[in-house]
Amino acid sequence: MKITILILALSVVILSVGLMISILGKGKVAKPEPQPEPVKEDSIKEQKPPSDKKDKATAADRELFVRCCRYMELRKPFLVESFSLEDLALALFTNKLYLSQTINACTGRNFRSFVNGYRVMYAMDLFRKNNRLRVSDLSNLSGFHTPVSFNMAFKLMMDEAPGAWCARERLQMQRKGINQ
Repeated sequence: MKITILILALSVVILSVGLMISILGKGKVAKPEPQPEPVKEDSIKEQKPPSDKKDKATAADRELFVRCCRYMELRKPFLVESFSLEDLALALFTNKLYLSQTINACTGRNFRSFVNGYRVMYAMDLFRKNNRLRVSDLSNLSGFHTPVSFNMAFKLMMDEAPGAWCARERLQMQRKGINQ
């Protein structure tokens, strides 16, 4: 009888530890989810396809892509470093392969590039709101794993290093008298 109780107690402890490990994601605590902001129609157009890619996307692709953009704008899941194609597919009630093909057909870019576009635009907005932020701060706050990956994505998207862009933007703000 005592052995059975001991085995049951040990099983409960093992299950509890396993559950805690899976919740914490191997020691990483998830960042709190940011509060959604209203969708801006003009921000969705930034992710629209180039004209030569439109013919590859069907009406169903475009409808899923619009849902995808709205989700990205409202929920800002790209701020979580571990955000994946699978996470987005689950949120949109579709499968990874179809979603990946849709993003590619509608933008001409892969999923990672699509997400990094949102991250870079978010970092730029953050800097415009607070021009005292450093490049490493922008990287951390916008969902990039490292400042190096932020620099690469920023330069790929903007054809300029983030430090140079920040310096130019800061100078323009000072000229306009928007010193923060």
